[in-house]
Amino acid sequence: MKIAHVAVYLDAEQAKLIRWAAQEAVLAADEDLELTQKLHDVNASRLAREAISAKRDIYQEIVDKAQDACEKLNKGEYEYIDDVD
Repeated sequence: MKIAHVAVYLDAEQAKLIRWAAQEAVLAADEDLELTQKLHDVNASRLAREAISAKRDIYQEIVDKAQDACEKLNKGEYEYIDDVD
């Protein structure tokens, strides 16, 4: 299966903000996953866990990529580019 990739150019502040927002989303998803255990309907609980887990995984991947970007920026592993819109 082909997967499309797009390069996104961020400055350090943007990378930090995205990392922070994604970390908050992961924490919220973790809390939501805990709440699904309290559902009495087994089928509803399973469906909720699957949906929340999938979304959490995406946010965790964003956190990891944003962390990597922040580390590269801090180590000086970046390129200067002209104003990109």
